[in-house]
Amino acid sequence: MDLTRKQFLAGTGAVAGGLVAANAMGVPGFGNPAQAAAAGVGLPPIVPPTDPTIMETAAKMMRNNWYMPVEPLAEDEIRVSIMGSAFVPRMAQAANSVFIEVGTGQSFVFDLGMGTLTKYTAMGVPFTRMEHVFISHLHADHMTDLVALYCFGPPHGRVTPLNIYGPSGPRLNGAVYTKEGTKAFCESLYAMCAWHREAMSFLYTDLKPTADDPDPGGGYDIAAHEFDYRGEGADAIAYQDADVTVTHFPAAHDRDGSVSYRLDFKGQSVVFSGDTKPTTWMTKYARGVDLLIHEMALTPQTWVEHQAGLYPGDEGYAANMAGSMEVQANSHTPETAFGQIMKKCQPKLGVITHCHFNQDTFIPAMDRVRAFYDGPLSWAIDGVVFNLRPGKDIKQRMALMPDFAWDVIVSSYTTDEVEPPKYKGPFAQFSDFTMDHIPPEWKKWPADNAE
Repeated sequence: MDLTRKQFLAGTGAVAGGLVAANAMGVPGFGNPAQAAAAGVGLPPIVPPTDPTIMETAAKMMRNNWYMPVEPLAEDEIRVSIMGSAFVPRMAQAANSVFIEVGTGQSFVFDLGMGTLTKYTAMGVPFTRMEHVFISHLHADHMTDLVALYCFGPPHGRVTPLNIYGPSGPRLNGAVYTKEGTKAFCESLYAMCAWHREAMSFLYTDLKPTADDPDPGGGYDIAAHEFDYRGEGADAIAYQDADVTVTHFPAAHDRDGSVSYRLDFKGQSVVFSGDTKPTTWMTKYARGVDLLIHEMALTPQTWVEHQAGLYPGDEGYAANMAGSMEVQANSHTPETAFGQIMKKCQPKLGVITHCHFNQDTFIPAMDRVRAFYDGPLSWAIDGVVFNLRPGKDIKQRMALMPDFAWDVIVSSYTTDEVEPPKYKGPFAQFSDFTMDHIPPEWKKWPADNAE
């Protein structure tokens, strides 16, 4: 049930009052047995915790409220996991990333900002399931962790190229900015990581050619799939296979070149806005979708109060307000505009993202949204998981993410299917200069020093 601020406060009071009243009546769990007996309320029977009914009920409650990572999917199911939901990395909210899995086995990453790989690790997602990455635009909070994904993919079992999809550079006033597009970004990423790539090449990083695939590429190859950011409709397919189609359409954010994405699978659809001001593109391509994950900006006043610690009348408040208003006018969707977009699109479930979640910001923001939109609505924080199936309500849960999860290393290939490492042994890239300073007992290899 969705609550306004007044309803929320009134409801809180009602619940608190109800607990007090129950305690006074001696209802089991609040009073003592004598009070309960005097009130004519019998105590429930004590059931051993090993009773199968209790265990089955507990398991069902856990499944309904919590997502257990690597839970299997039905063949017609979509699972959407929010791995990052802010625009600066916070302990509870990394930057931006959405992970979409479908029941036929494919998986897709949408944006990969700062701190998001820690959430993929906590969710048990191996690097081998992150082979297709769709970038909405090249701001750091949407692509920074691509460096780590690329660099550590092969050591974690990915020996095929990393597929990166994204928009071309902008076209402004007759000029085409080719060096600002996805292809140029991928070329720079490859060049930037030269030392890391060579350093890790004492491991298996490439597949052997076969008759069916004479040029399979390797884990340190990047396949850049750049498309015209202005494309839409039939000209805007970023990815397609027998089950899944990912399309793109333009967004309005900061500078030409940003896009939004839509994924379609077995009659179901998910739209991820990336960063954007309100546009008619969104209302055209997201109307009636099952899940609409759309950015929202808190008010400029909220930004200034929380990020600068300034309030009306403080020195610097006016200047900070002007800057925040400029950013929002240039780049983002305010709360009221978010409500208007949702009202026009009427998704099965709308999701707020790219937004700082705090207790003191949540209710005022929701009130502003609810002034325009009264449909189903959720606020994304890291670890929120949505499950979609045809003809069923969307299930929303929180993932159980351990703080000290180990990364999952998975290889789909045998030693016979991969090329021998470029460098044999861990010392192959050490010069005499370095080897002379390693004590003799630590030059033994491979297992002499194993305990």
